[in-house]
Parts: sequence; C-alpha cells; structure tokens
Amino acid sequence: MTDHPCKGMTKAQRQAFEFIAVNQNPNCTWPTIDALLKAGVIERGKGETRRDAMGTYEVPYFYVPQPIHAQWCEWCSEQQ
Repeated sequence: MTDHPCKGMTKAQRQAFEFIAVNQNPNCTWPTIDALLKAGVIERGKGETRRDAMGTYEVPYFYVPQPIHAQWCEWCSEQQ
C-alpha cells in the first residue's frame, strides 16, 4: 500500500496539497504552505506579476514535483 505524500501532516496541509496537485489555488494560511514547502511535497514556481491602481504585486504559484505527484496518483488509485 502506497503512503499519501502528506502522511502525518494535518488535515489542512493535506487538503492544500491536494488542491495544488490538481492545479487549484489552495485556500490556506502561509504556515500551511511553509510546512508543505519544508516537507518537499510542493515547490514554488514562477508567480504571475499583476498591476492595479495600488501598484505591482505577485500572485504566487506552487506545484507538486513529478515524483511526488506520481506517488499521490498511486495512492489515489489504491483508494477505490
């Protein structure tokens, strides 16, 4: 049986990981993102720079590295 890549992490961390794994924006706090980055289950990609009346800002982008994504897909297939 394959372990979930976020085994032992909090429910919020697992949920944020799964959102990122399917190219969704995680609705979580920065400490949750920091924990995922520290664990190596996500990485930070090139964000999108935007500009509005207040100035320029960056929208961060995160992704799941391919080996971790493959592990997660294997775990998902075993859940059926």
